Amino acid sequence: MPDFWIIGPIAWDLALYIDRIPASGHFVQSGDSVERPGGTGANVAVALSQAGGRVHMVGYVGADAAGQTMTNTLTAARVDIDHVQVLPGRTSSVVLLIEPNGERTIIGIHPDLLHIITIPTQAVAPGDIVYFAAWHDTFTSAAQAMAAQGALVTSVPPGVVPAMQYLIGSRNDYAAVPEKATAIMTDGANGVTVYASGQSEDHYPAVPADVVDATGAGDAFAAGLLWEIGNGKTLAEGVHLGLTWAATTVQTRSSMPTTLQTPQCGSIKRR
Repeated sequence: MPDFWIIGPIAWDLALYIDRIPASGHFVQSGDSVERPGGTGANVAVALSQAGGRVHMVGYVGADAAGQTMTNTLTAARVDIDHVQVLPGRTSSVVLLIEPNGERTIIGIHPDLLHIITIPTQAVAPGDIVYFAAWHDTFTSAAQAMAAQGALVTSVPPGVVPAMQYLIGSRNDYAAVPEKATAIMTDGANGVTVYASGQSEDHYPAVPADVVDATGAGDAFAAGLLWEIGNGKTLAEGVHLGLTWAATTVQTRSSMPTTLQTPQCGSIKRR
């Protein structure tokens, strides 16, 4: 099993469960609210670590209480945080507006500083798997360098650079289907479509689930896909496990994946 390098947001979430998204100028009362750990990078890192992977988190937190809580959360999940930088200012934070059907709207609070972090390009080893859980054009040279080191480099859209093996993201994230990378496009209850050379290759139906909170579903899918790739499985097997993990995640009120199944490890619970 290779090491996993996850580059992306580490965030503190405020989830508000509401009856509807209010129209401009209107009022809506939250039925429930909860603060919890999140961030697309941290979510993927924790899921892979819970499954038994060696995971290195690359990102940042602020010099505040939320940052300390998030580093504690990652450490408790056995994620390596040697490359999590503490920057002046605030840890990333978002408000999640979650409707009765489980769909969520995301509002960022603090400025994103991910584009200024230092990426440890020389630390990766041949065969390691790198996942950019967020993309800035400033990451291009790092992605190329990691690929040159022999790592398998993946990203969310629009990270189309020659180094990319796979792009993994929701339909809303794609401005167009790329022609120079395999695009794995999620579409909620409609499942997943894989595109190679810009053409639709295969479609995979979603795993049926009672959706409570869709937060983290895409992150759980990406983690399941990467887990199987790391185990030497086919892309199709990765998509199937990703869909299973996503279906499990949407059935709980959590930003991070909670209880996942792997063929190798059985039932995996949050530590």
